[in-house]
Order: sequence, then structure tokens, then C-alpha cells
Amino acid sequence: MTASPTLSDHFADGAETVSHGGRDVRPLLRLAVSEGTKVRVEWIAARPDRRQALKLAAVNGQLEVNDATAEIITLWSDTSPVAVELTVRGAHTRRLEVWNAWDLGGLETAWLGNAGMIVEPSERYLALHASDGLGPPSFTDLQVRLSVAQPG
Repeated sequence: MTASPTLSDHFADGAETVSHGGRDVRPLLRLAVSEGTKVRVEWIAARPDRRQALKLAAVNGQLEVNDATAEIITLWSDTSPVAVELTVRGAHTRRLEVWNAWDLGGLETAWLGNAGMIVEPSERYLALHASDGLGPPSFTDLQVRLSVAQPG
């Protein structure tokens, strides 16, 4: 008897979204951004027994937070403030990529097993409901609100 395919098995086959329980699940959220775009992350919930993280990457650019800049920022559920404001830097930056990760015995892990996100848009933000890769999909492992304000 073979195990049923995990979400990451489907994504490895090239799927950008997978239907699970009638909802679209994706491994990665891609958003259009430009120099000066403001990104706000607000934590809703994270499972208490395993550290969860939200990863944000500026493609061809940097993210600035608290006077520090990096191409990829990791916000951990147990150390991040409840709300974090980031600014996109870089004249050639056109895309922000967002995904979830988790701590597996001290190792930052992502995109394995049943990892994925359900994205629910609202008028003012996107609600991200993420499943880490361990066990069956559970889209309550990490939950955040993400809002993006373009410059100008």
C-alpha cells in the first residue's frame, strides 16, 4: 500500500495550486511590488508546540525593516512583534514572494510534506492560513494578515 501524495508531491509535479477540501492551496504567494512598497504583517495565530515562520523575499531587491535590509526576511512566531512593517527597496524589484516555514529540531524547514497556504483576500489585506509539512494538512499552523501598499 502506498501513501497518498502530499501537497509537496503535487507542487513538485509543477502545480502552482492544488485543491484541498474545495480550497486552493499554494506553496508560495507572489505579489507585484516596486521600490517603496510598504508591506505589513500581522500575526493572527501560530501553533504553540512547534515554531512557525513567515518568509518574505524581494526578487531583485531588498526588504527593509528596523534599519536593516536583506533579500529574505524570516519572521518567527515566538520572536516577532505582533505587527511588522517592511519596505521594499530596489529599483528593479517587481515581485515579493511569501511562504511559510517551521522549526524541525532546530532546522528551518519549508516546502516539504503537507506544507502550503490558503490565501483569503479581503478589501484591506490577505489572510494567509498555512500548514506546516508535518502530518495531515492543517491550515491553522500559521495564520497572518498581509497588507501591501504601493508607493504614491
